[in-house]
Amino acid sequence: MSSNRKTKNWKRVAFVIVLAAAAALAVPFLPGSLTGVFAQTEMNAGETDAETQTASEPDRPVTVEVTRALSRVVNQSRAVAGRVEPARTVDIAFQVPGQIFSLDVEPGDRIRKGDVIAELDQADFDLAVDRAQASFDLANSELERASSLAERGVAADSRLDTARAQFAQADVALREAKRRLSQTQITAPFDAIVARTFVEEYVNVTSAAPVARLQDVSEMRIMISLPEELAAVARSAPDAFDIVASFPAVPGYTVPLVLRSFSTDADPTAQTYDVEFAITGDIDSRLLPGMTADVRIAAASDENRPQSVIVPVSAVDTTSRTDPSIWIYQESSGQVARRTVRLGLPVNDEIIVMEGLNGDELVVSGGWWRLRDNQAVMISGL
Repeated sequence: MSSNRKTKNWKRVAFVIVLAAAAALAVPFLPGSLTGVFAQTEMNAGETDAETQTASEPDRPVTVEVTRALSRVVNQSRAVAGRVEPARTVDIAFQVPGQIFSLDVEPGDRIRKGDVIAELDQADFDLAVDRAQASFDLANSELERASSLAERGVAADSRLDTARAQFAQADVALREAKRRLSQTQITAPFDAIVARTFVEEYVNVTSAAPVARLQDVSEMRIMISLPEELAAVARSAPDAFDIVASFPAVPGYTVPLVLRSFSTDADPTAQTYDVEFAITGDIDSRLLPGMTADVRIAAASDENRPQSVIVPVSAVDTTSRTDPSIWIYQESSGQVARRTVRLGLPVNDEIIVMEGLNGDELVVSGGWWRLRDNQAVMISGL
C-alpha cells in the first residue's frame, strides 16, 4: 500500500518537471504580439522612470562667451597682392614676307624709339623698286609725248587720256614698291624693353608673324583685384585711400600709387574687379614686369575721423540669413536677443559694425549657434 503511494507521488513530481521544461522551451516560439506586450511593458516602465528623473532636474541655462563692443578710431587698411606690368606690351612683326637678314636685339635689351630691331633680305624688294621706277619713267615719257602731240593737234585726246592713266598706275606701283622696301626693316615704335624674341636670323617669316615682344616701361603699372566692397568705394572716391606698394624682389623700395584704370567687368568666380595703378616718382632699375607687388590700401589720414564700433569676427552670426546679425546679452534680464547689423571692413580678427550697435554692448562671441531669442544664458569671458 505504501509502495503504491510512493509510486504515485513520484509520477506527480515527474509530470510537474515535464510541464516546466515544456513551458521553458515554448517561450521563444510564442507569437510576436505576446513578446511585444512584455517588451512594451518594460519600456513604458523605463520611460516613466526617465521622465520622472528629468522632471526632477532643473532647466540649466546655456553658457556662452561674451565680449564688450568697443568704440575707437580705426585705421582701416587692406593688403592685396599685385603684379607689375608695363604700360603696354606689343608683339611687333614684319608686314611683308621674306628671309630675316639680321636680328639686332636680344631679350632684356633696352632700346630707344627708332632703333632697328630686325631686317629682311632686301634684294627682291630693291629689284621691285627698280622695275617700278622703269615703268614710271616710261609712262612719264609717254605722257609728255602725248601732251605735246595733243597741243599741236596731231594726236587724239583719247591717246592723251590713256597716257595719263598709265602714268598714274606707274606712279602708284612705284610708291607701293618703295613702301614694301621700307617694310623690310622693323624699328622700335617707343622706348622699350625687349621681353623676348620669337625668331632667329635667316629664317623665312610670313607677314604678321611675331618677331619680338616689346614692353613700354616709360610708366610701370600694378594690377590688383579688389573685392566688391572695396571696389565700390575705390571707384566712387579714389582720393579716400592712401595706396602704397612694396616689392619682395626689390627690398627697401616703397612707392605711392595713383589710379589709372578700373575694369567694371567682374570676375564671375571670385567676384573681384581688376584695378590698374601707376607707380609715381622714379622707378627703380631693379623693378621688372611680372614681379610681385604687396599693395596696402589704407584710409586717407583725417584728424576728424569718427570712431567706429568694433566687435570680434567670431561674434557675427553666420547662419543662412539675408543680413548679418549679432547676439546681444542683456545684463538686466540675463537673456540674449538677436540684432541685425551692417558690417564694414575687417581689421585683423575684428570687424567694424557700421549700423546696429552704439558701442559698450555685451555681444556673444562664442556659442551663439545654440541660442534663440529671449533665452536665459550664463556668461563667461569677462
